[in-house]
Amino acid sequence: MDKVVARRLRPHEGRKLQQLKRQLSNAVNSRRARVILLSRGGLCNQKVAQGVGLSPQWVRRIIQRFNDTGIDGITWYPYFCSCGEPRRFTPDVVERIGEVALSPPPPLIGMSVWSLAKLRDYLVEQGIVASISLEWLRQILRGCGIRWRHTKTWKDSNDPEFWPKYRRIRQLYDRPPPRGIRLCLDEFGPLNLLPRHGKHYARTRHVDRLRATYRRTGGVRHFMGLYDLDRDTLTGYFVEKKNRRTFLSFLRWVRRRYRNRGTLHLVLDNATFHACPEILAYARANGIRFYWTPTNASWINRIECHFTALRKFTLDDTDYGSHDEMQTSIFDYLAWRNRRRQISVRDWTNYRRRRAA
Repeated sequence: MDKVVARRLRPHEGRKLQQLKRQLSNAVNSRRARVILLSRGGLCNQKVAQGVGLSPQWVRRIIQRFNDTGIDGITWYPYFCSCGEPRRFTPDVVERIGEVALSPPPPLIGMSVWSLAKLRDYLVEQGIVASISLEWLRQILRGCGIRWRHTKTWKDSNDPEFWPKYRRIRQLYDRPPPRGIRLCLDEFGPLNLLPRHGKHYARTRHVDRLRATYRRTGGVRHFMGLYDLDRDTLTGYFVEKKNRRTFLSFLRWVRRRYRNRGTLHLVLDNATFHACPEILAYARANGIRFYWTPTNASWINRIECHFTALRKFTLDDTDYGSHDEMQTSIFDYLAWRNRRRQISVRDWTNYRRRRAA
């Protein structure tokens, strides 16, 4: 029985060894990882040596290094490992590099954001490393799990009645009323005629160019949207202006769509024209109950997430020539989203034949 066997692997060590074993560009790490995994698999050192093409003495030495110092004792990278010289980027140095990268740059370099070149210059000036290439610095940060991340905007609600309004809307979402329809209402827009950036599949390495718009004489449109929670449908229509008159007309349109269906429970934001006296009077007279979202908390309205998808699949990467063209595209998307048509609009064979002609 062999006296030198690989110790029990920790979870992260097992995953790392599997990654090292698949390194085609680094045969040293791949062979050493196979030694440890075969040893843990129960093979004797003689058979391990035959399987990886090494001597039994060297196999025992690799296993001893792994048992003493872990994966760092058996990994080899030509970027910083050389014969007879100590390792330049020890775990302590790598940890300090990651700590510097995660620190806010304004108090350290007087700038608002890091870059690889500026981070390297700072590390060299502070004596943390003598020298380091940008590529190896990028790989060190990636190995530490440090990557670029976009920032997001968040605004807390300062409404003193936030929790009562929130609980009232959540209760409506969780427990449907016995006789009534649950609806979410909001306006989407204003929508201009301008080229919008987006993403698409392409084989080229260059980016697509969009025209510049200095004058927009087509006006704007607003989409009055209505989301039915029970049927999971998104409908609405377009208006040129968003005010109390158009909103009252929209409420009448909603009431006609749900004629003889009981009370309408509408979730909407607290825009000024939503609470006009004539709007409230019409709601009381026609069986409509309003559920106001708290100030700066429109995310409670579930129609907002559907507007996000509407914007992505109808407006991103587009340059409509007219509002009619844009409205047609939006209504086509709504027809698919409400399961009223298949996703195919044109047959692929005919489209390919026409494009070739």
